[in-house]
Amino acid sequence: MSFIKSLQGFSDFLKLKNKSKKKTIFFFSELKAYRNHFEDIINKLQKINNYRILYFTSDYTDNEIFNSGIKPIYIGEGIIRIIFFTILSCDMMIMTLTDLGNHEIKKSKNCKNYLYIFHSMCSTFKSYTKKAFNNYDIIFANGDHQIKEIRKAENIYNLNKKKIYNIGYPYLENLKKKIKLTLSNNSILFAPSWSKGSEDLLEKHGIKIIEQMIKKNRIILRPHPQSFIKSKKIIKQIFETFKNDKNFELNRDMNNFDHFDKSSLLLTDNGGVGMEYYILYKRPVIYLNYKEKIHNPEYEKINSISLEENFKNLFGKNLDIDSITNLNKIIEETKENFVLDELELNKFLKGNNIEFKNTSIKACNIINEILDKN
Repeated sequence: MSFIKSLQGFSDFLKLKNKSKKKTIFFFSELKAYRNHFEDIINKLQKINNYRILYFTSDYTDNEIFNSGIKPIYIGEGIIRIIFFTILSCDMMIMTLTDLGNHEIKKSKNCKNYLYIFHSMCSTFKSYTKKAFNNYDIIFANGDHQIKEIRKAENIYNLNKKKIYNIGYPYLENLKKKIKLTLSNNSILFAPSWSKGSEDLLEKHGIKIIEQMIKKNRIILRPHPQSFIKSKKIIKQIFETFKNDKNFELNRDMNNFDHFDKSSLLLTDNGGVGMEYYILYKRPVIYLNYKEKIHNPEYEKINSISLEENFKNLFGKNLDIDSITNLNKIIEETKENFVLDELELNKFLKGNNIEFKNTSIKACNIINEILDKN
């Protein structure tokens, strides 16, 4: 069925392919969860009306029409997607997909500009592969730390030089408009990161952690979007184990933020969700130190401390994985003793030039400037 649907989407694309003389901007999203990173930029670009904008997705549930009237086109994950990327022709392709050209999704010689938007504030040199961004022409960073790290990697690894702009973090700006800080918050949100390795926190300790917490807390499990692909079996096992417990909920819809709203504390390990949660909700974050997410075995050549490691040491409560048996006591103590360090947080954001105001306007202005020159 998914193949038939992707074939229909590809057919729709072919019918639309040469119908306009306007400059064309394509967006591609792997998963519905990533549309929040594009949404404001798409809607603002459409208002300019100087471009023809099309949005393609590999997630069949990503079918909601944007406020600007743009309808997603489903191209699936298999051979149809490969063909699509091979033959596409546009002035600019915008994605959050890493390792472009290093796997089955290749660049088309008929696309003039490939632009990458970060979907995390995390540093670039440890949790991404060495050549994750190498085949992009343009990068929209969400902080100065990413620019410095990419430039350093270009020199150390002899990678392609790219145009890099700090536009801030559009996702945080978009999310800030959608969250409800006034909702009752009495749940613990468990949001483990994902890793390409076989033993990430969810797979190795997920059931044990929930078993401990659920004795005294209402638990919401929010896996990383990629975990729904990589860790289907363990997520299904967790759901079957706890589905009849009134204190358990599995958050499957990554665009539903009520689960963040209803929580009083976040439990995570690595990744950017801890930073996003603390900045927006100003509530406590506990980090379980299990295994670092390392997708670049040569990361030490960059000789830097990652932004996420700095952040969790400054603002989070750090626990060894062996502390699981005392988790409920630590959760209660962390909530009781939590004090928001607003001054230090603002200093951290300003020091890395991370903003989440007018980000889509900045992005659109840069896109306009680039396409005006082409």
